[in-house]
Amino acid sequence: MTGPSSEPRRPFDWEGAGQRLGESFDGYHAIVVAGNDPVITGRVAIGIGRAQAKHRRTAVGDLFAESQPIQDLVRSDDPHGLVDSFLYGISLNRIAHAVPGAGELFVMPSGTEPPDYEAMLGHPRWLRLAVGFEEVGALLVLAVPARAPKLAELVDSADGVVYVGPVAVADIPAASILATVEAPRLRSETSPPESAQPVVSEARRAPGRNPRWWRAGSFAGLGISVTIAAIAAWLAYRPLAGGPQRVGPTPGSPKAIKQPAVAMTPESRIRDTAVDAGTLPPEAPEVNNPEDSAQAAAFGVELLAANTQAGAILKLQKDGKTLPAATFAPALIQGAQWYKVIAGAFKDRVGADSLLDALRRRKVLDSGNGAVVHLPLAFLIDSGVPASAVPGMVSMYADRGQPVYALRQANGSAWLLIGAFQSPQQSLLYASSLRASGITPVLVYRKGRSF
Repeated sequence: MTGPSSEPRRPFDWEGAGQRLGESFDGYHAIVVAGNDPVITGRVAIGIGRAQAKHRRTAVGDLFAESQPIQDLVRSDDPHGLVDSFLYGISLNRIAHAVPGAGELFVMPSGTEPPDYEAMLGHPRWLRLAVGFEEVGALLVLAVPARAPKLAELVDSADGVVYVGPVAVADIPAASILATVEAPRLRSETSPPESAQPVVSEARRAPGRNPRWWRAGSFAGLGISVTIAAIAAWLAYRPLAGGPQRVGPTPGSPKAIKQPAVAMTPESRIRDTAVDAGTLPPEAPEVNNPEDSAQAAAFGVELLAANTQAGAILKLQKDGKTLPAATFAPALIQGAQWYKVIAGAFKDRVGADSLLDALRRRKVLDSGNGAVVHLPLAFLIDSGVPASAVPGMVSMYADRGQPVYALRQANGSAWLLIGAFQSPQQSLLYASSLRASGITPVLVYRKGRSF
């Protein structure tokens, strides 16, 4: 009888297993890869990243100290990494290193110090990062020790976790486990031939079930019920009959879907994301005046959603002089970018309802069109502007195609603002355009009365 084969066993291909698994992760935007071994965990994370980097921007971050497979892909002497970003504010774009020949794959090392897991993994910044990646259709993959404190809080900020090897974390619910990757078991003489596939068990959970959006809004201090915020966001974005008037193709049509997801400048319409090549999605900006949330002029009227920026500008040129606090802001509707034209800034809904009725009576809006919306945030362009200077400055910005408006403050001066947003995450769509035009985005609660 022939004895067992003496051929040497080939080592299991952990990166290949991660790559096969990663091909099913198109609907995810933030994934934690947790294991006890930094080498094989890093290889699985890289495999997931390589699979996704073929068609979208993907960043693999090392939260071990350090995972050698991730570190080996760093082609720089700069030692800074994720720890330095959290401790010292170093931008992700500085610590992200492009991987040559791997599509849009970037790696982010641990950094100059070992991670303080107690301080880092439960940090609210992870949620803002996850939202930023989701906003631009990118993917963040984090390789983390399975025994790290507060791992469950990090997973809760992401779409879920992939376990590498025989790992179990008691306080992570089953619904958050996306998959488990293990090497095939050793076979005996009588066992069937070993499969080349990893042992993978997947949780039955659809992408996007993690309620990340409204939880991110609560960190920004929006001052409203998270449930109400979620419902309001859905109502504001749904492109159904009876909603605001729209210009151009219906959202969801083939023509609309081909529209850029974020970019606002003409030259950027050929790109897939809002960020320049070689950079990562930005984090949602923080609100600079959270103390003003209770007195925010949060209510306005949505007049229409145009499928191009030119359409929104045309509406403002036609009716803007008769509209209080008129502006527009980009928004995603069924994956396509539109430009919502907004008027009015009121502390309560009653004022916005009155404006909506007046616009319908004046035939600025057809009967049944338009809607009252809750948009407490805007970007501050200037403050302390004398009332006499407001018309000229607003006109100057309008000539540049920038929908700046003024709100009168209690001392008689004015704030110059641009856009109107429900949440910091929504404002990301406009932030890159402002930076491109030389304006530093300063997100604030809208405050004051319309001129």
